[in-house]
Amino acid sequence: MTITAAGVHTGPRTARDAVSSAARRRAAGAGADPVFSEVREARRLHGLQVAAVTTGLVSVTVAASAAIVLGLSA
Repeated sequence: MTITAAGVHTGPRTARDAVSSAARRRAAGAGADPVFSEVREARRLHGLQVAAVTTGLVSVTVAASAAIVLGLSA
């Protein structure tokens, strides 16, 4: 005798799937964010990385401009 399991559910494939639609509706009504804390943390870190790179680019540009101005005035 052979037993075959059809349609086995192995769990959610994404973080969004892990939050049931009822929980999402309750959270939306309460003003809470249904996104996982890990996702929020990753977004925050990405924002900090973008800010750091932008600050670095501005700093290098200012230093290069100052070097050019000082070189022309010498």
